[in-house]
Amino acid sequence: MLEFFPGSREWSIQVQRLVAQAPYGGSDLNECLTAVQGIRPGDGESWVGAWRALGERIEGAAQAALDAGHAVTARDAFFRASAYFRQADFFLPPIDQRKTTLFLDARRCFLAAARLHRPGIEPIEVRYGEETYAGYFCHPEHPQGGRTPGVIMLGGADSLAEELFFFGGNQVTARGMALLLIDTPGRGSSLRLKGIRTRPDYEKPVGAVIDYLQARPEVDPGRIGLAGVSMGGYYAPRVAAFDDRIGAMVLNCGAFDLVEDLFDFFPPIQQQMRWLVGAETIAEARDAFRPFTLQDVAGRIRCPALVEHGADDFIMRVEGARRLCESIGSRDKTLKIWSREEGGALHCGFDNWAALFPHMFDWLADRLG
Repeated sequence: MLEFFPGSREWSIQVQRLVAQAPYGGSDLNECLTAVQGIRPGDGESWVGAWRALGERIEGAAQAALDAGHAVTARDAFFRASAYFRQADFFLPPIDQRKTTLFLDARRCFLAAARLHRPGIEPIEVRYGEETYAGYFCHPEHPQGGRTPGVIMLGGADSLAEELFFFGGNQVTARGMALLLIDTPGRGSSLRLKGIRTRPDYEKPVGAVIDYLQARPEVDPGRIGLAGVSMGGYYAPRVAAFDDRIGAMVLNCGAFDLVEDLFDFFPPIQQQMRWLVGAETIAEARDAFRPFTLQDVAGRIRCPALVEHGADDFIMRVEGARRLCESIGSRDKTLKIWSREEGGALHCGFDNWAALFPHMFDWLADRLG
């Protein structure tokens, strides 16, 4: 791991997470390094201030480019500004109003970029019961004609639908597949703006998302893929176990039991996970996450499955990925543990996306045809 803040793995890996997005348009290395220089180690307010100031500066540059008629420059800068606002809110507690304000800043910039992006990125909504989830339908690059495969990407404990576009999402569309990014329960706008908490039976809300994707005229309803990122390594297998419309599944991190593999394994995330379930205390949150296990579920999965995990992941236990893959009932299943020597050993493979993304999404494209 790159030690942007020596002695603080939590701060350093969040910067590396953002830096990893640079080749995919989600950040710029030099802009990130400039922000880091303005942050005092251990000072949360300087973290917020540096990233917010960068977001405001890059959004201003984006608007100036747009006013001058330079749409491509504006699009790229709006995307980066969105990521910097998201970075500013990362360590703020849920009760801090700036967490909502910065999220709205991030979403505003992403929407401005989406309007300029080709192929199109459409804001969409999916309704499930009394709940409505906001997201984006991302059209594929270079479609081969006719209906294309469609892929749903599910993030984890702290990801936004907007961020996932640079978390491998645009590598899905680059391979000729349509992509659906959506804030399902406990994630992004659903949690921040609507108070929609996470739930163990994730196949139910995502079932409505699959309905939506299958109804899109651009998508082949018989070729639906699923990608899970970080804690999405629990959500996606849960969906695949109960919904046979999933044609193939790939995981960037695998989780078998969220209490063992995440909550107790990485205590710094416990406050975030408490927010996800609306618990008053850490003990109540731990109890609320007890049902989030694939113990009696993974064996139901029959679609092709690829589970990827980093050997040095200090946020999610690598043993959980191994246990998950062993339990999956598919004949076509693969476990890939990325080593320190080859890169990709960190959480979500932040240290080697150049190899990890092709490995994941070529595999998924092959399975979905």
